[in-house]
Amino acid sequence: MTGRIPARAVRLAVAILAAIGVFAMTAVAAGATEVVYNNVPAPLPGNFASLGNQAYSMSEFGGEVEFAGAARKNPKVTVIMSTWACQNGGVYEDTCETPKPNKKFKWPITLNIYDVGAGNTVGTKLGSVTKTFGLPYRPTKNDTACLAKGYAAGTWYDAATNACYHGMAFSITFKPVHTELRGKAIITLSYNTSTHGPSPVGTGAACFSTAVGCYYDSLNVATAEPGENTLSIGAQPSLEEVFVNSTYAPMFCEGGTSGTFGAAKCAGFWEGLQPIFSVSAK
Repeated sequence: MTGRIPARAVRLAVAILAAIGVFAMTAVAAGATEVVYNNVPAPLPGNFASLGNQAYSMSEFGGEVEFAGAARKNPKVTVIMSTWACQNGGVYEDTCETPKPNKKFKWPITLNIYDVGAGNTVGTKLGSVTKTFGLPYRPTKNDTACLAKGYAAGTWYDAATNACYHGMAFSITFKPVHTELRGKAIITLSYNTSTHGPSPVGTGAACFSTAVGCYYDSLNVATAEPGENTLSIGAQPSLEEVFVNSTYAPMFCEGGTSGTFGAAKCAGFWEGLQPIFSVSAK
């Protein structure tokens, strides 16, 4: 024995290692995710314009999106929400206080993904997932800072944007939704409140008759308009309409059916507002 490894054996070992490397890289690439739609700005501002199920008599609300790239399987969807809930007091009574900022309230929310049908109608439901989230309360009011800046009483001060807001923006994420996307989809949120949603809670809860109110009645879906330039990936093919099930008639001034899930048109009401989502897939 000379202690040397035969050249042929060396070449074989190199080939095997190279093959393993290629396989590993392919496996990583195959498991990688790609962002295919995004209108979530970074960093998030303190809040956005928003629509809530309780305030706008809705049981389901969302919008149509068009995806970039080629990834379509098992999407992960992040939705920006807005909370107006206080731990003590109420927003409009100028008494909103949240002494324990890390405390959450738990509530189930459902994400639905639909195919886009002919004529921009609601197509087949491609996937749906319900998750119970720990949701935040908005911060305590800061009348000292906010009134000095010309904002309304009862709003909270966001140092990052040097502005004041009634609600607070935050994100929730559904992952994964076991489905395969097409080129476009209608993505919606659904959850229950005291008198709205798929199965309303009812007005018998003790919180309903208090100034604080029920936290789920103060939960909204955040929206952005084209002028805010939040869209960075994908497209919004249906800016003149949203997709909603609501009994609030002013939403349908130019088209749509109150109490039936579908497209709603009303330029004076929507003004290009679209829900804020980020979608990634494999």
